[in-house]
Amino acid sequence: MRKRNNLIIIVFILSVNTLTAQNTGYMGKRMIVNMGTELSPAWRRPVFDKPIQPNYLNFNYILSPNIEVIATKRGTAGVVYHFLNTKYDTPLAEDVKDEHGFFVSMNDEEKYPEPTDLKAHGFGIFYKQYLRYGKAPIGPYFRVQFDGFFFKSLSSYEDRTLLTVSDKMFAMKIEFGNDFLFFDRLRLSTGLSLGLPFSGYAGLSLNSPWINDLRNIDSTKPIYEYARSRILGAYWLGFTVNIGFLAF
Repeated sequence: MRKRNNLIIIVFILSVNTLTAQNTGYMGKRMIVNMGTELSPAWRRPVFDKPIQPNYLNFNYILSPNIEVIATKRGTAGVVYHFLNTKYDTPLAEDVKDEHGFFVSMNDEEKYPEPTDLKAHGFGIFYKQYLRYGKAPIGPYFRVQFDGFFFKSLSSYEDRTLLTVSDKMFAMKIEFGNDFLFFDRLRLSTGLSLGLPFSGYAGLSLNSPWINDLRNIDSTKPIYEYARSRILGAYWLGFTVNIGFLAF
């Protein structure tokens, strides 16, 4: 797995070098260092120990510093690191099934223990194409990104502190936004993204009383599905903000 990831990074770097060999960049500079964050609504799931009131002020956040290279006159490419720190709910072991062995409705707050901490690290690669009269690195853009997240989650309903398993999930997103450049060096980027995780949907059904009332869901579903669905909830819709510096 590590060898494959290293090969992908090497191919990506070589591809960018090939593209930039025929491009002069912006004022002779090609590399932009960004500090970014992605915000998404967290109105129904815990983020901190004491959620902010009212609920509509609660947001997920993913910190995403990244390095971006001007690849063509109207395109850039880059690599990004992700860090997500949040919490997620799981049902108590005795509340997983009813007396008939079927999932019970989990609509009551007392059926949940204290939220469990979830820290996820990730990486991604992206390509950004500038639209209309935009020219790298300024103007409206369309961005495609592929991401992977790695994290530890609870391994059983009974033990919530000692037993954990390593897990991963992958996703892609598209983003529309605009880049603003100040003093020919400082750049502000804002955008709206829509993500498509490749997993995590089983946990959404486990958390839904409406679905549980209509289906007899298999209660042997792994508990890590709850952690996956939490990452899905933070990823699928986001407002992004990046502050960058045109370095060299």
